[in-house]
Amino acid sequence: MIVSFPNMGPNWVAFKTFFETMGAEVIVPEPTNRNTIKFGVKHSPEFVCFPFKATIGDFKNALERGADTLVMAIDCGPCRFGFYASVQERILRDLGYKDFRLIPLDQADLLEFKWVKVLFDVSPSKSVSMYSKALKAVIMLLKKAKLLEDIQTAEGLFRAYERTQGDTTHVVNDLLQQLDQTNSLSGLRKFRPIIKNTFANMDIDRTRNPLRVGISGEIHISLEPYVNIDLRKKLGEMGVEIHQSISLYDWVMHKLHVNFHRKWYEHLAKPYVPIDIGGECRWVLGEYIDKANAGFDGFVHEYPFTCMPEVVARTIITNKLKKMYDMPIIYFSFDEQSGVEGMRTRLEAFVDLMHSRRNQDVKTNKVKLVNNQKQYGHYGNNFCHECIELIQPK
Repeated sequence: MIVSFPNMGPNWVAFKTFFETMGAEVIVPEPTNRNTIKFGVKHSPEFVCFPFKATIGDFKNALERGADTLVMAIDCGPCRFGFYASVQERILRDLGYKDFRLIPLDQADLLEFKWVKVLFDVSPSKSVSMYSKALKAVIMLLKKAKLLEDIQTAEGLFRAYERTQGDTTHVVNDLLQQLDQTNSLSGLRKFRPIIKNTFANMDIDRTRNPLRVGISGEIHISLEPYVNIDLRKKLGEMGVEIHQSISLYDWVMHKLHVNFHRKWYEHLAKPYVPIDIGGECRWVLGEYIDKANAGFDGFVHEYPFTCMPEVVARTIITNKLKKMYDMPIIYFSFDEQSGVEGMRTRLEAFVDLMHSRRNQDVKTNKVKLVNNQKQYGHYGNNFCHECIELIQPK
């Protein structure tokens, strides 16, 4: 049995460890690329959402590299995501890929424990020892997912201060390789200080006064850099501090009903969307309100073209929330036609707008600078604040 799964940014590190701990051999698909998308576009329904096309291309790549077992998450509700696994399996079989299994990972409500069946399906051994392996696999997944979230947090902060462009990217890639090779619980417990120390040793310019921007949207688009044309990196290299709460760990905690900041977003969004209509609609609305109240300079909403829940969120922000909170926002709907230069031009204009707004606020005394830097209120988790303390001028 050789297991594989679709790409979703750096989260291959957590998925790989999860299945290897269960005793399965794992093939990580090649990073999503142009050929991946070309295959997905050619063989997918025309108006299906972009992540469908990207992930079926990942599956094709994994099958050709020797995988015989594919795992694809599914969900419930009005979002088309719930149909991905069954439709993708049918398409792949029609194209001649016969010798494989596609196992749906039901993550509609993780407390219903339907996902446990996947552990049995991918485990080569059916002995009693499988239960201890399953427990360890889940713990390893959660710990690595949390550490990946911490790396994402630090990356979003430090890139805005790097003196040599590309240093943050090198640090992140090195940390991902180290995390992939750390497969003991004791090693994972010691890994967070490694993240902090590695970033702390970067050559950064602490005198900078970067804009602070929130990013939210559909989870696959937000976390897979190829499909969002590496939006986080491009903004960071323009001197923008990125705060992105969505992550694999964030999503799993939500599905376990212990993600309290998501519940806070739901509370903020309830007057506008009182029920879950699929996607990340409610959380995008809540996060926009939350970051506006925290004094952020701007907000980025990214989503797949034709995604109904995200279009609803965009409409509510544009017609209602933008007038109430007056925080600049830019929207990106991605599909196979999205281009780098058009996005770069829009981002540059957005950054210029935010700088102009900040300068105007300083002139009118709406914002006061301390040591030539805008002061923001307390925002983010404990690790975020530990990173900010490493950056602040001493």
